[in-house]
Amino acid sequence: MRIRLALDGATIAGGIVHEHYPRSRCGFVTYMVVDPRWRGQGLGRELQAGAVATLRAAGAPAVFGEVNDPRVAKHEPAEVASKRLARNVGWGARIADIRYIQPSLGDGLARDRDLLLIALDAPDTLPGALVRDFLAELHAITEGRAPDAEIAAMLAAIPDTVTLRTDP
Repeated sequence: MRIRLALDGATIAGGIVHEHYPRSRCGFVTYMVVDPRWRGQGLGRELQAGAVATLRAAGAPAVFGEVNDPRVAKHEPAEVASKRLARNVGWGARIADIRYIQPSLGDGLARDRDLLLIALDAPDTLPGALVRDFLAELHAITEGRAPDAEIAAMLAAIPDTVTLRTDP
């Protein structure tokens, strides 16, 4: 896991967290924040591009992220989720045309089924085996166990070629 902070003097202007998964070799941007005073000035794009470049330089064949699905919008207003998705698409992200379930992030916490998996700086397709390997590893590491029946079904439904698109 790496954390990169953008500083304005002693004040944090923004930051990004990303991980490199050893078995699949894929990268995952897990969190990004930009102080409202710095939004709209390119800092978020710079942070994300830097994370992707770092992960690619470390051998990542793909770099993923996740965003709230604006069609569901349980965690934030639909217009906020739509703007975040559009911003990421504008920066080159593509939505993986698969069902995505976020792992439980801690004991007693539910999995999130209302997110979209995005591929950052990606072509129009990815090999399904690569996406399956990454998601299996993500779930195993995050939840501390082999994928259960629900995740096994999600993985089994991933086609041999995953289409990446720009709209949900």
